[in-house]
Amino acid sequence: MAENSAIADERQGAERQIFPKILQLHGSDHPGMILASTPLTSTNYLTWSCSIKRALRAKTKLGFIDGNCIKPSITDDKYEQWMKVDSMVTTWILNSISKDIVQAYTYAKTSRNLWLDLEQRYGGCNGPLLYQLQRSITSLSQGNLSLADYYTKLKMLWDELIELKPTPQCTCNGCTCGARQAVAELALFTQLLQFLMGLSDDFDNVRQQILARN
Repeated sequence: MAENSAIADERQGAERQIFPKILQLHGSDHPGMILASTPLTSTNYLTWSCSIKRALRAKTKLGFIDGNCIKPSITDDKYEQWMKVDSMVTTWILNSISKDIVQAYTYAKTSRNLWLDLEQRYGGCNGPLLYQLQRSITSLSQGNLSLADYYTKLKMLWDELIELKPTPQCTCNGCTCGARQAVAELALFTQLLQFLMGLSDDFDNVRQQILARN
């Protein structure tokens, strides 16, 4: 057992010297890993994909699914290592898909192909989801919730909305007109209004004071 561990450590040390970090596997990486606590179903792609991307970013493997870590040519010295790591990433994603639908993706050639197939199938049209999120935000009220629980629920909806439709960003080299800051401030002010609209009447005085300042 100790000998096998020493061999594994030696192999990982060699990988660290030869390959960039994205093409290295840690000793704790194995084919049985699951990247998302809740598997992909036909209705939770948005939150599931966020969890997968976050997990892969933590492992420095996000480039395999976003297209930044391109498959080398078969004559490249990194080809075999790339194939090994990509197969591991593919397996992790498959492990994170519900049993009802995973069979349809078992033969994906690369993790990038798998990711694009899932995005096309379950990412779908964002219109209905955007509508539902906006409606949920508008209709959410504090009711019997604590202030912390109310804010947490609202923030989850905001985060989903931003993930689905990010705030436009200035693409100029060094924005000098102030548009970037204005857009960010408008987004925050909109969230503030949404938060205040749902507060219970117990906070009416606080609400009026905040609105008077804005």
